[in-house]
Amino acid sequence: MALKRARAQLRSRIERQKLTLRASNDVIFYWNANSGLVRWSANGGRFFTAPPRPCNAWRLLQRCVDKRDRERVQHELKLFMAGGEAVWENEFTLKGRGKARVPVRVRGILVRDASGKPLKMVGALTDMTDAQTANDAARALARAARLATIGEITAGITHEVNQPLGAILNNAETGLFLLQRRRPSIAMLRTILEDIRNDDLRASQVVRRTRALLQTREMIRESVSLNKVLAEAVDLLWMQARRRGIALTLSQGSLPSISGDAVHLQQVMINLIGNALDATEVDITGAKRVEVLSQYVDGCIRVSVRDTGCGIAPEHLEDIFESFHSGKAEGLGLGLSIARAIVKAHGGHIFAENNQHGPGATVSFELPVLVDASTAPFPPSTLLVRQAAD
Repeated sequence: MALKRARAQLRSRIERQKLTLRASNDVIFYWNANSGLVRWSANGGRFFTAPPRPCNAWRLLQRCVDKRDRERVQHELKLFMAGGEAVWENEFTLKGRGKARVPVRVRGILVRDASGKPLKMVGALTDMTDAQTANDAARALARAARLATIGEITAGITHEVNQPLGAILNNAETGLFLLQRRRPSIAMLRTILEDIRNDDLRASQVVRRTRALLQTREMIRESVSLNKVLAEAVDLLWMQARRRGIALTLSQGSLPSISGDAVHLQQVMINLIGNALDATEVDITGAKRVEVLSQYVDGCIRVSVRDTGCGIAPEHLEDIFESFHSGKAEGLGLGLSIARAIVKAHGGHIFAENNQHGPGATVSFELPVLVDASTAPFPPSTLLVRQAAD
């Protein structure tokens, strides 16, 4: 009787395990390190073109992993087996049925004996197709936001490029005029050539910054001068502020370096400054100002964008960072959502508040500095003031 109950319980347990595996999107595998054979759950047919029976793990990798990932995965797995770690995690692409390519993530738990020799591994393969599609869509939305931003500041970029080009033309004509003299002044020609060089570099920098914003790229971690990022963002937008009759100012404190991506952080600043300009443009008090400030506070770098616009409804102070939440009739509601994602990816946080003294609102974000405390701080730039009367 007891044996019957035990068998019934075992059958019930096995049935539950089968149902659990059928309900799961993950493919469970078991690898015997001694025999080299690997087995996987019945739902592995959508991942592996090999028949659903035990086979050599290394041959399975050779057969089913995409050739672009094959050598890397085999090398990293051999290093893991020879090491002392217990958890193996990796991402690669499998050759599915037909011409299908399936991005997967693997996580396996390796059991070793007392001497550290591998005995067996139990793990799961997760289909990352949906996650990859979502990431691709997010990158497409971020690029669309950058394109929209570039469209808004085209007039300012045109002005920034036309100024040095006009100066180059004037200097070149002056140089040609001097060369017509019997004894042209070498000192004046040298000054003219230096001016031409500086104006050319200025135009090249505008083009470089614009092209960087248009590119689709992954985040690159490097030592960044945030003050430089702020100055470039203000330079891109000051002509737009001038056309709207808004005073755009930049006040910078002495900041240490941060680890981040200058292009993505510049996109954050362009979004914040652009929103502040939009909010300030409708202000009828006459005090149209947007201030960008940076300071080192409590071990973090804080950047704030303060405007004298219409402010933010208290019930929307948290919602403004959600996707598709927009205060503009024609807005997509993606700018602040993307800004929050970028700030969060840099280990920081972003928040908004209405100004206590005077109209308008302030949006701020804080970022951690590099761990190396000996890093020399970047010197603050000269106070930059662009006013409508310029």
